[in-house]
Amino acid sequence: MIFKLKKRDINKALIFKFFLYCFLGAVFLGLLFEFKVWVSYLFLVFNLVVLFFGHKNKKILLLFFSFLGIFLGWWLTAKEVSKIFPREEVGFSSLSYISQEPEMSDEYQKIIICPIEIKLENNKKTMEPICAEKILVFDSLGVNYNFGEIIKVSCQLKNPENKHNKFNYINFLAKDNIYQICQNQKINRINNIDLELGIFYKVKTFFYRQIFKIKTNFENKINISFSFPESAYLAGLLLGGENRLPLEIQENFRKTGTTHTIAVSGFNITVLASFFMFLGVLIGFYRQKAFWLAVLGIIFFVLMIGSPSSAVRAAIMGILILWASKKGRLIDSVQIIILAGALMIAFSPLILLYDVGFQLSFLASLGIVLVYAPLSERFNIRNDFLELKSILLVTISAQLGVMGILLYTFETFSPISLLANLIILPIIPLLMLTGFITVTIAFLNPLLANFFALPTQLALKLEISIIEKLAEISWSSLEIGDIGILGLVIYYIFFFLVVVFLKNKT
Repeated sequence: MIFKLKKRDINKALIFKFFLYCFLGAVFLGLLFEFKVWVSYLFLVFNLVVLFFGHKNKKILLLFFSFLGIFLGWWLTAKEVSKIFPREEVGFSSLSYISQEPEMSDEYQKIIICPIEIKLENNKKTMEPICAEKILVFDSLGVNYNFGEIIKVSCQLKNPENKHNKFNYINFLAKDNIYQICQNQKINRINNIDLELGIFYKVKTFFYRQIFKIKTNFENKINISFSFPESAYLAGLLLGGENRLPLEIQENFRKTGTTHTIAVSGFNITVLASFFMFLGVLIGFYRQKAFWLAVLGIIFFVLMIGSPSSAVRAAIMGILILWASKKGRLIDSVQIIILAGALMIAFSPLILLYDVGFQLSFLASLGIVLVYAPLSERFNIRNDFLELKSILLVTISAQLGVMGILLYTFETFSPISLLANLIILPIIPLLMLTGFITVTIAFLNPLLANFFALPTQLALKLEISIIEKLAEISWSSLEIGDIGILGLVIYYIFFFLVVVFLKNKT
């Protein structure tokens, strides 16, 4: 293919595109076949020889950068894969640093810790968290641990196991540098400690604790101003996360394909961005100025929920789409999304195959770029009252992008999902706006906030009721079984044909 190209057609943009696609292809193949690191070095030597003999030839340069992309993809992937091996399962007892905000579920809390190395400098003990290899601890509920807290952990270290042939739990944890799990743990809180924490961790811990304090106060005001479960639903909309809701209501959202409205994902970031754009337009900003409000809102949201990698990736994709929309270049933004995905993969190659959150954010972003742009022109999105058309079209576009991976991963299909989203999504930005205003008033006058909360409370209740009624339909969620790799490929061929059709129609 390269040698069929004419020299005048080869430019920097084309060379970069080949480099990017070869890099992604090499990561994909490297994860499938687990190439050794030394193989990539042989490839690099061959590539340098090619460059030496043909550096003045445009076709050779194109070939060199294509091979360079392959080398980097193989090298980075092989390095990450080489870290995945069974560790010795031994007893563990050490001071440890809680490196992320603990994640709560109905039965336990998940704590990620970094062991602490103690050094003696100038007759003073200092400590440095070692986060190259993190440890996962599952602890019972009841004790609220904080990000950055120093705890004493004693347990038996165990290697994770793969218990589902479609979910590689070992590699899923390894993408976040977690290689072992604590079992039979005993955790002691440390109130007074004669150690000096490094300046970087002092600043980081102080910053995040202040952010989390805002989040906690905000959620407390939601719980005071609204009754349950509407308070949990509003907290999910404003702060992300469905685990506050009762299991029955969570299942209703899952059946109707609307969990994305309250989960930290590409969907959630898209809805959040729409809310901030809606807010900006409502207070009189032009769309381009509302963009900056949306960006700041997304960044603050990600910080407030603890900056988990899934939310960071979704936020990057969401901000890129907002930027492309602001510049009026949404239809030409495929390369920007692919570049963003490639940069994330370069930092953690394992996410390409073992992080469904990344896959959903990436494919949702591609869906929006490839489908929303032609649809927005067809439906005259420029005359969009309160962003309502945008919300509906963004949802349809994102769902088309992720449908294949959802069917393959979760083996269920919700025929009623589109209807459910069309019913509940248009009002969600308004609920977020009125809910946010109510909570803000609650900080100043709780009694007045209760009065303002009433219409939002009723609207939240109505949305939950609609989801409940739709979930009761016998065919709201269908178990379709394993569609296999072939089914996944067929779906995305269909998706590609839809994109081509829409492009030819505009």
